[in-house]
Amino acid sequence: MLDNAKHVLAFDIYGTLLDTSSIHAAIQTHTGLPVETAKELSLLWRRYQLEYTWRLNSMGDLQHAAAESDLALSEETVSGLMDAYERLSPFDDAVPALEALRGLPHVKMVSIALDASLPKTLLPFPLYLVGAVQRYKPAPEVYHGLLKSVGGLSYKASVNSAPDVWLVSGNPFDITGARAAGLGAIWVDRAGKGWTDQLPLDHAELGPLKVVHNLEEIAAMFSNLQ
Repeated sequence: MLDNAKHVLAFDIYGTLLDTSSIHAAIQTHTGLPVETAKELSLLWRRYQLEYTWRLNSMGDLQHAAAESDLALSEETVSGLMDAYERLSPFDDAVPALEALRGLPHVKMVSIALDASLPKTLLPFPLYLVGAVQRYKPAPEVYHGLLKSVGGLSYKASVNSAPDVWLVSGNPFDITGARAAGLGAIWVDRAGKGWTDQLPLDHAELGPLKVVHNLEEIAAMFSNLQ
């Protein structure tokens, strides 16, 4: 499916295509918490999702966030919120950008995640499952597996038949992991605060090669490339 593509864009899902903060509405529904408290809990939940993932533990992140907020959640509430997390809302720019990119014959897209499926409102395109390599981002095996799956070598491919491969992500740790593995990386800086990540790396200058503030900027960028 990715044959003949000159550029492959690998989209991270959570925090890039899907708005993880949109879960706060479900938190309100299931807990009756005020809006601001629900938003604070959603931010803590996302924080501990990442921390627990890095510690190779997929359970307990929501309960940890709730405990820090002095909240007690029943099993029924936790189950309901976990189900709601599978139905996160996409960012407003996601569908228009993917529609525009789909119309570019020299660009192909793939989504990259653990086991998530995109909402029906988003365009269907190939899914690269991180679970296939049994590692979590930002382990280099994740990005090497992605390159292998799409037949690419790097963002500056040395073989004519291999496409340039770019990770698109709103998560700084994902960007640095992709760059360290040899991929191109486009950081979606929705907050507009600039690159401030200070993650220690073995090599210098492994930040994003491109910075955009929304996904539609990516469509404009690649429409000018051949």
